[in-house]
Amino acid sequence: MKTRLAAIALILVGVGAVALAIVGPSFAGSSSSKYITSTVTVGTVSAQSVATGTVAASTVYGLKFGTTPDIVSSSATTSGTGGSTSSSNSSTTTVTWPVATVSATVGQAVKKGDALAVADGSTAQLQLATAQSTLATAQAKLATDKGGPDALTKAQALNQYNQAKNSYSQAVANRKITNQQNALSLSQAKQAVTDAQTAYNATPTPQTLAALQQAQSSLATTQLRVNQSNQQAAQQVTNASLSLTAAKLAYQGKLAPAASATIVADQAQVASAQATVDAAQLVVTAATIFAPADGLIIAVNILPGVNAPSGYAIEESVAPMVATASFTESDITNLKVGQAASVTVTAAKQVVAGTLTQIVPVASTSGGSSSVVTYAVTVTLTNPPAIVFAGMSATVTVTTASVANALRVPATALVGSAASGYSVQVMGSDGSITTRSVEVGLVTTSMAAITNGLSQGDAVVVGTTSTRNSTTTTGGGGVNLGGLGGGAIPGGGFGR
Repeated sequence: MKTRLAAIALILVGVGAVALAIVGPSFAGSSSSKYITSTVTVGTVSAQSVATGTVAASTVYGLKFGTTPDIVSSSATTSGTGGSTSSSNSSTTTVTWPVATVSATVGQAVKKGDALAVADGSTAQLQLATAQSTLATAQAKLATDKGGPDALTKAQALNQYNQAKNSYSQAVANRKITNQQNALSLSQAKQAVTDAQTAYNATPTPQTLAALQQAQSSLATTQLRVNQSNQQAAQQVTNASLSLTAAKLAYQGKLAPAASATIVADQAQVASAQATVDAAQLVVTAATIFAPADGLIIAVNILPGVNAPSGYAIEESVAPMVATASFTESDITNLKVGQAASVTVTAAKQVVAGTLTQIVPVASTSGGSSSVVTYAVTVTLTNPPAIVFAGMSATVTVTTASVANALRVPATALVGSAASGYSVQVMGSDGSITTRSVEVGLVTTSMAAITNGLSQGDAVVVGTTSTRNSTTTTGGGGVNLGGLGGGAIPGGGFGR
């Protein structure tokens, strides 16, 4: 009797606790075979794929003073490792951040918008003020170029033009006077020569000759001086004319609207200055570090009274948590985003429900002589308990197919293959065995859904057992569950 119970217990474990019965003559006596049967039941048949993996936070933020949060790591990756995606979100300004207060602690649960640390932002405020001043100057120039000069600027330009005009008129008048004075001086010098020549002709003496020579020398000197004076007067008129022309053009330029190219350049200067102000304002605002989302503080690298480091001051992991695992190529074709999954976290003694959210379509191969091709799969956990931490080992089970309210039998009851067709052995109420063809639906390594050929309550044969009674043997018996290996049965993983 004990042997019979042991055999029943063994089969119960192998076929998922489906009710079994061993039918046949008593075990006492000579060697004989008995049938092991299972009752056809109604229930769910599920195919599952299983792999080991690791629990991780879906996103980890790195937080610094003066910048917006960086994503240090994220499950949204195509690296095949569930890995990390780092970004460098550096400010355009260089600021030293003396830490004032720190309220965040490692392991603390925080809400989005919670203040985690505050720093002295005096340097950032000064840089913001400088940027705002530059912006105001650029905006004023753009407004002037668009609207033209104001009344004061116009008056100044007109005054400069009038001054140039007066200078030109004065130069012309001076040239006229100079020419008249020079003409008189030259005429007088010429008359002196004529008079001296007349005197010498009348009385050619050494004295009259000397006087004539003196008059001629004075005429030559006067002629040279007159030429130079006239040239200088003419040059002054020319210079004044050029100044007048320049003043006129300047005045017209002040009154004319700015060229389109100038407006475009002004707008570019304003845009650049505005961007600098915006960046400086962000830096000032970021003198306080806020939690970017609900999550858990996993690192605090700052202390009050000490300048913040160049690296991340605080790191925060953000829900939902995920489990990443590597499934073999034979399993991956059965997996699809959206399938239900369960994650067993052994260390936390928890089984957490989840949903398959990512399949990396790039294979990774394990080392060693038997290179196994695997694919990274991410499962997002649904409401994991607080005792499930990132980094814990996990077993990920994905339900790849499921049929509810199906007639089901242990997979070991099937004889045949999908190509040739299946049959089962059915035990009648009188203990007789008949072979019956069946049609099957979903088949797993443990259960098979029957779509035609059986009824609920039928007893199907899942194996045989034999016993021996001899003075030369000590064994109590043996069990033959032919076909338990499931080699001819499609599907994989675990089922129920």
